[in-house]
Amino acid sequence: MSGGEATVRTSTIIGVLGAAVLALTGCSPNYEEASEQSPAPGTPPPPSAIVPANGAEKAEADTDLEFARQMKAYHRAEEQLVEVALNNSAQQRVTEFAEQLEEHGQYLDRIDEWLAERQEGEADSGEQHTWMPEADVAGEITELEEAPRGEFATLWVKAMIDHHDAVLEMTDTEIERGSDQQLRSIARQIRDSRQQELDELKQLREQL
Repeated sequence: MSGGEATVRTSTIIGVLGAAVLALTGCSPNYEEASEQSPAPGTPPPPSAIVPANGAEKAEADTDLEFARQMKAYHRAEEQLVEVALNNSAQQRVTEFAEQLEEHGQYLDRIDEWLAERQEGEADSGEQHTWMPEADVAGEITELEEAPRGEFATLWVKAMIDHHDAVLEMTDTEIERGSDQQLRSIARQIRDSRQQELDELKQLREQL
């Protein structure tokens, strides 16, 4: 047996014996109480003073920020859908509904304020993310603009139903997982208004 192997084996035996003695005597290791005196310069902090990073809090903060950015992106997409309806729809009910959607800007103003307070207002400018809907809505806009006049209303209502479903999913995520009370309150208000609009859209779809 080499000297290194003997040393390792001896250390292992000592460790096992030490644990057995503690178990038999009912004793626990004698940890020194924390001193109130400041440690000397260069002394590492005790394990109890090291605070682990809270991954849950970071995830909640990321949820808040992602929701705010998602809502801005989806609002830009919605503005394009509203514009194409106002310019191309021959159905008065579709035009009136599109005009109703123009009022959504009030929520975005509050989200912009929230982002500005955290210096995140321009964080998504020029960036492309997997949740950005601009690429998807661009194809829908082209399809709507090229649709026969008699098919436009049906296609537009379908696009808006899909859009509202996505927004409701985002608000549910923020309500369930977000940590910022102000943003969760905005999410609840958006959810209530979009759910009502979604019900109206489904009724409108049946009437077309």
